[in-house]
Amino acid sequence: MDKWVSVVGVFGYIGLLIGYILAVSYLSPQKRLIFHILFGSLSVYILAGVIANSEGWVSGERVVQGVLLSMGVTAILMIGLFWYFRNKASVSQGRPGTRNVPFVPSSLPDRALVSEGGAELSGHESEDVLPEERYSLETIFREGFSVLLYGPTGSGKTFGVIFEHLRTLEQKGERDGIVLIPCTDGMEDYDLLSKPIPVGPREKVALLLELQQEFPGLDEASISRILGDWTRVEGPLKLAFRRAAQGERLAVVFDELNRASRSARNLILKAMDPVLGHYELHDFTSGEVLKVPLSAIQFCATCNLGASYNQTHDLDESLLDRFQSVLFVDYNSKLECRILGEEGLSPKRAGQLVQVAVSLREAYKMGHLAAPLSTRHLKNWARAIVRGGDPVATARSLWVDRLISHDRHGYPDDEQIRAILEVLALSFHSAPSGQRSVKLAPLESEREGVLGDSHVPDT
Repeated sequence: MDKWVSVVGVFGYIGLLIGYILAVSYLSPQKRLIFHILFGSLSVYILAGVIANSEGWVSGERVVQGVLLSMGVTAILMIGLFWYFRNKASVSQGRPGTRNVPFVPSSLPDRALVSEGGAELSGHESEDVLPEERYSLETIFREGFSVLLYGPTGSGKTFGVIFEHLRTLEQKGERDGIVLIPCTDGMEDYDLLSKPIPVGPREKVALLLELQQEFPGLDEASISRILGDWTRVEGPLKLAFRRAAQGERLAVVFDELNRASRSARNLILKAMDPVLGHYELHDFTSGEVLKVPLSAIQFCATCNLGASYNQTHDLDESLLDRFQSVLFVDYNSKLECRILGEEGLSPKRAGQLVQVAVSLREAYKMGHLAAPLSTRHLKNWARAIVRGGDPVATARSLWVDRLISHDRHGYPDDEQIRAILEVLALSFHSAPSGQRSVKLAPLESEREGVLGDSHVPDT
């Protein structure tokens, strides 16, 4: 019996260390907490046994047996939980029971361009959006509905969709202007109402002369000290309401709405609330209240949703409810081909770049990459190629390292790099003879140290 307990204890201790190391190395902080609790409970149990033995309540032999058995049970529980969480993560990403999934096809089409929806495109002749869907989107903007678009970064939500439709309405005379408000966490509610701007020497002199004419008895030095280096003007939201109150029909676009601070989002929520058939903006800095008809302002917004955007805030139900239309916007292959053509690429070369982007985005969706190849990446890549750069060499310098995962020490995943380079080789060069198809290890979304949680800013 004692020998059996000793064997269980030794292997239990080894298993305990293995399970704990695996959990700390590969699981997310939330799941890691379970293993911390198990390990902590075992430590408390051992401490209680030592105290009980010192008080004479339990014999030393019983304490040792209990500790060894508890270590064995805890080790089995830890390893079982670890494999359960790992298998659950693989199944949720569509990879049950596999570690290596083929990433790149044996060959890529030369002329056909496959869209994200699976439709085959040839040059610029095909469409990514069905006529009725395109008509519906145009109708939403034309009718003045408030619109919130969300989707992956660099998919053209702001300038490829919102501004394209609003500019069309502006050209037709149905809108008098577009007010773009970039949202940041440092932007507070009063910045939307009263924006600070620096006062230069010329502005100071002009104000000084004006005040001297109005108040000739004031001392010039005193006036100069009062002026300061900053003044405030009407913020973008208040200025838009004032213009709308004067009869203009405006579209107000909040770019990256869920990056706005809490106070700014609360002010936007109140401004978008229709009260008795009109919008109201309460300026708490001056006490002024601006009222405009609902038809005078169309509110639009974009945002990025998902765990990988860690500098964003949740949009509560009250704010989401203010938008009459909430739509997901994915990457648009046809629009990207047109953008790359405007950069100076030939239709064939533009199709090759977009095909690479489509392949890598599919790999990202399957969990093989840390980030997708965005439209901004494509545009920067096209500019480098137009200037004479080699497609593969410029890609390696510009965006390859942005898409891959990194270990906890910051080292890039070499296997993912090789797979991306094979995609590029199949697209722009002949594949090396005898080269085997590269298989990419799945990206564990819960692995510690992966850089997919923070996207590198695009230039």
